[in-house]
Amino acid sequence: MSQAEETAIKHTARILQSYPICFIIPEGLPKAPLERLIPQAGIMSVSNHWLGRENGISGYNDMMMSKDFYSLFADTEYILVCQPDAWIFRDELEKWCRKSYDYIGAPWIRPEKYDRFLPQLWLRLQKIFRHTDISRQDLFDKVGNGGLSLRRINSFIEACERYENEIIRFRKHCHHHYNEDVFWAIIPRNFKYPTAQEALGFAFDEKPELCYERNGQKLPFGCHGWSKERLYPFWKPFIPTSPHS
Repeated sequence: MSQAEETAIKHTARILQSYPICFIIPEGLPKAPLERLIPQAGIMSVSNHWLGRENGISGYNDMMMSKDFYSLFADTEYILVCQPDAWIFRDELEKWCRKSYDYIGAPWIRPEKYDRFLPQLWLRLQKIFRHTDISRQDLFDKVGNGGLSLRRINSFIEACERYENEIIRFRKHCHHHYNEDVFWAIIPRNFKYPTAQEALGFAFDEKPELCYERNGQKLPFGCHGWSKERLYPFWKPFIPTSPHS
């Protein structure tokens, strides 16, 4: 874990200190460093198939599309997934829970350039030649990225059963258009989602400059991916730490 990730985790724990916090770690990972980092947090060990290094993002996708995972939190109405590269700006968690959405993540905002013919044609050609039935334009204005996301547990448990065949199909693909957050953003037809515009108040991920403008130059509840080299120049004035610290 980098120093920037430690700083972000401690910051999140401070902002959200009135809520239960739980680290999810692979089996065999020492707990002591996390116990020292956030003494009040719980620690839950899960299968190395899900979080071990061998399976990487594929294992993580399996975990986040698994009924067994969400059943670990069956006594909870919501969980907030907060990866180490997320940053929370203020405590609005209860406000978002009260909206009764099934899933909220940073929206994948559609840039205006894709309203023009040639970019639209390029996207259609990409879909054909990449042999995938999910394309970038299918994700535009969907909600959204899973790195900082609010998930309603009962809805996710039911969806894991209802959409079992679709989950199996997603697991056969390694393209990022079949990541778990794409599944939850586009497949469950009975889910209640916010609009992309409302979800901008929850989180930003890609294209933070565009998100900031469309959100009325207001910061969201939180963001994901702030420490990426190409995104940090935007976040630097708002986040008091460096990804290189």
